[in-house]
Amino acid sequence: MPLCSFLENKNPFLVFLLAKKHKKTTIPFMSTLEKILSNNKFWTVYFSIFFLTIPLATSNAAVIESKRLKVKHNVACYVPYASNLPIDKENIKIKHLIIPVYSGGSNVYSSCIKLLDMHRNRQDSIIVVSPQFLTKGQLGKNSEKNLLYWNVKPFYGSSISTTKSFDGDLRISAYTILEDIIADFCTKKTFPNLKKITILGHSAGGQLTNRFAASNTVEFDKARPQNIEIKYIVMNPSSYIYFSPKRSVNFSDSNFAIPTDDQIAKAKGYNNYSYGLNQLYSYHRAKRLTAKKMRQLYPQRKVVYLLGQKDCVQDGSMSTHPFAMIQGRNRLERGRLYYAHLIDEFGPAIKKNQKFRIVNGAGHSGRKMILSKTGRLSILN
Repeated sequence: MPLCSFLENKNPFLVFLLAKKHKKTTIPFMSTLEKILSNNKFWTVYFSIFFLTIPLATSNAAVIESKRLKVKHNVACYVPYASNLPIDKENIKIKHLIIPVYSGGSNVYSSCIKLLDMHRNRQDSIIVVSPQFLTKGQLGKNSEKNLLYWNVKPFYGSSISTTKSFDGDLRISAYTILEDIIADFCTKKTFPNLKKITILGHSAGGQLTNRFAASNTVEFDKARPQNIEIKYIVMNPSSYIYFSPKRSVNFSDSNFAIPTDDQIAKAKGYNNYSYGLNQLYSYHRAKRLTAKKMRQLYPQRKVVYLLGQKDCVQDGSMSTHPFAMIQGRNRLERGRLYYAHLIDEFGPAIKKNQKFRIVNGAGHSGRKMILSKTGRLSILN
């Protein structure tokens, strides 16, 4: 009997708890638990009590990386990061920087390290640096006073950030930190033979990668003058930034128009940033980035949109916000319609720089996306 069905007969509230508060429990654990509980009333009662007494307030706490990156600000603060090599030691072998962006439930850094294990002939020439942008809830019991965190989700570029030791808002965007990392690498002081930078994210990290690709200026100010190519890999995000107020009509990839009055009434502000270009953030204003400028720059970016073939269901982590739902009914459809939107807005010439690829057999799994043949080729080439 399947575990959930078994438990439902024994303890319906436990099933609810598992589904709502522990939905990220791994399949191997669930399989083992099922074997233990089968025909064993004692262990059924034991695990019921165990799950009911887990502190729910800490369920969102993140595993925080041990390395610290000093943020360029007049107030001392740091973000955690992971890397496979030192970032401050000269290395003439490095030609490629990969920046995986952490998301809530997907450790894309570890998947990138596995990717390098699968391509050992490339290991010496690639450095992987993955900054971790935390919300207050993800800090858990961490007591570091100068660890930077955001009071809202940082993936869209919000500057509402602070530390435990600072009373107020530090006004630091995750995008600014990413730009500083890229700018430092582009000086070529530490990595003089750097040729390529790849920024990638899955799920919420994919949302950040899409918006960062639309927003940053470091690519044109620092990377290109040094002949360093930047590529963005956007994987299975819940939503995208659109470059006009038009959306798909009846989820068709060949017909785009301003939404109807009824649709707009249900999704007022649907074209505000980060779903559109209205009401840009303070990050954009500080860089004097306008909607017109963002539209001008985006077609010049090299972007790969990777969508899982099976990421076509409305699971618990997919955004059902009205602004997202107007972009499509599931992630796969949203990705397909977004690429069609780009062609509708910028013409077929955009296909030269921006590619749309389906990863066969993959659902909403960053690991499967990255380690697939399509994912590996997209990242390494």
